[in-house]
Amino acid sequence: MRLRRLLVLSFTAALLASMAACSRPDTTPGAGGNAGGPPQGAGRGGPPGGGPGGAGGPGGRAQAPQGVPVEVAPASVGPVAAFLSYNSTLEVETSVVVFPEVAGLVEKILVEEGDRVTAGQPLLELEHDEQRVDLMESEANLAQLEQSFARTRELFESGLVNRQEFDTREFELGQARLRLERARLRVRQATVRAPVDGVITERFVQPGARVSGGTQLFGLMSLDDMIARVFVPGRHLATVTENQEAYLTSEFLPGRIFQGWVKRISPIVDAASGTFKVTVGVRPGEATPPPGLFVNVRIVTDRRPEAVLVPKRAVVYEGGDRFVFVVRDGKAARIRLQAGYEEGEFIEAMAGITPGDPVVVLGQNALKDASPVRIVGEPSPSAEIAAPRRERPSNRTAAAETGS
Repeated sequence: MRLRRLLVLSFTAALLASMAACSRPDTTPGAGGNAGGPPQGAGRGGPPGGGPGGAGGPGGRAQAPQGVPVEVAPASVGPVAAFLSYNSTLEVETSVVVFPEVAGLVEKILVEEGDRVTAGQPLLELEHDEQRVDLMESEANLAQLEQSFARTRELFESGLVNRQEFDTREFELGQARLRLERARLRVRQATVRAPVDGVITERFVQPGARVSGGTQLFGLMSLDDMIARVFVPGRHLATVTENQEAYLTSEFLPGRIFQGWVKRISPIVDAASGTFKVTVGVRPGEATPPPGLFVNVRIVTDRRPEAVLVPKRAVVYEGGDRFVFVVRDGKAARIRLQAGYEEGEFIEAMAGITPGDPVVVLGQNALKDASPVRIVGEPSPSAEIAAPRRERPSNRTAAAETGS
């Protein structure tokens, strides 16, 4: 037991001596100079660890700080518009249900749902054998009466028939002509035709069905006459005028713009809501938007053809103010944005920015005024104004106003 205690004490003493040796500074030659020399890394011009160059380079001078990496895009010149913005749903101005003019059995259906038709185009045929027989009978009766009247005329001119007899035969001839026109009309009515240009939206009957004057045959919509109704606050009553330019976009059809115009303006301001109804027409194009589509309607109230534009992604928001950073002499210049009109991906800069100025579009959140910057990559070219989309409302854009 005594021997064991001695061994433990000897081991503990050896361990403490080893720890004390490790804690003493190294004074061997080559570790920062001669023994008792300056501490490690304190040699003149020496880097940390005793290498050449010192902390920060030759002679101990510090390197210039690196600039903040940023991406820029040049401010551009282009058109921008002010507008009133509202949400609505597309409707058709002309929507009709087609009925037959005469009763009968459906013999043939000539169109289907989704087919485009023009006014007067045949849609459906009814059996009309009886109408054809009536037509032939009327034609025969008229031919016989025309021959009879021709003889009566000769006799009247010869004085062998009195005036009353002549007038009676002339009246009978006129009645026969009317019966023939009525028979022709019934034959024509056996073919149901489109009343307007449009698209067949519904078919309600099948071949062989018996129909009458009150039977619905087809639903027909004119897709070339689309409208959107919006309700504008009364304070804009003098701003909105007929034939004013408008355009429509939809989140369901990204990147597409449908041209429109102010078609009608209601002269009445609703007392409860303080709004008046404006009907915006959609100009027909190669691709017509479908009815029922939810759209954003923008009525253009003013245009500036040559405005200084900066990308919206360059804007930094601070409280109620907006700022952009422009690179000048390798440093970021913080400029309060005096915003004008906004459209699409661009916003108008009213002052402080000139065309061609490199505007920071990426990395601006890490910048302060006069911060050194380093432009990464080539400046992004300013694109043309993109299709308008739903965006953050601007307090300075007097014309941008959201409604429903």
